Amino acid sequence: MPPLLLIDGNNLGHALGYLDRAAGHYDQAGLLACLERVAEHLAAQGQPVDIVLFLDDRWAAERLGGWRVQVAPVPAGNADAAILAYVQAHADRPKILVSGDRPLCGDASLWGAVPLPPETFIAHYVQPARQRPPRPRARQEPTLNTWLDRPAPPVQPSRSFAGQEERARQRAALARTEAILRGQPLPAPDVYRLNLDRWADEADLALYLATHHLCPAHPDLTTPVEMIAAIRAHCRRHPRYFTSGPIIQRVFRLFLCRPEHTLSLDDLARLSHTHRRRKIRAAIQKHGGRLGIEAVW
Repeated sequence: MPPLLLIDGNNLGHALGYLDRAAGHYDQAGLLACLERVAEHLAAQGQPVDIVLFLDDRWAAERLGGWRVQVAPVPAGNADAAILAYVQAHADRPKILVSGDRPLCGDASLWGAVPLPPETFIAHYVQPARQRPPRPRARQEPTLNTWLDRPAPPVQPSRSFAGQEERARQRAALARTEAILRGQPLPAPDVYRLNLDRWADEADLALYLATHHLCPAHPDLTTPVEMIAAIRAHCRRHPRYFTSGPIIQRVFRLFLCRPEHTLSLDDLARLSHTHRRRKIRAAIQKHGGRLGIEAVW
């Protein structure tokens, strides 16, 4: 089954000049034609892919008819929400999300979507596709698997934090090297999971879920089972669900919506958009016990 190439059409369309809200310019057909050429180019290079285009237009799927590119239905006119629903529904397939929306990419990465900035996509795929006739792929030109084989990158930190993060990585690498040279075992990463059995009172859990994690669309739910089901099926689809609010609430939501997974501090920092492992560890140490967040090792 070929990989999925998901296109945040509003983001990419703006980068390519097909969409400009300020100028009232919405050339959705031009953007679709551009992506059709990309699909044709990739097929000619032996890289079959299923391209899906998302637009903030509930009628786009009916109005636009792609040949190689599928225009996704967006019933609510919210492309971000449609993208998140789509990546969850196709969690078992390799996926690349072309978008510069960092919170959206962070949310989508929960379900295995690898983010690719529009500028990179344009340079490596749109511009070659515009050449006629298509040239054979150069050795250095990355294939789609180049991005899929890479670990999903964290959301880029602010410039003020980048230097600190790089120095922290260097110190960690130096510590690992020194441990290896001394023959010392490397410390296991900090890994946690959520154990809701730690909640002795269901009423307390229901109150916590309703107060901090349930969206306003479910005012009549009263039991934790119902609330958790609603959170996993609906509330988590809000674009900023995992990236807003206090750190401990972001962490709890991440565990609640991925109950089959353990998560390391690095995972939690990347997915909650904090980049501060120490802050997450402190929050878990302070609040994790009563919330059911426990260390695996």
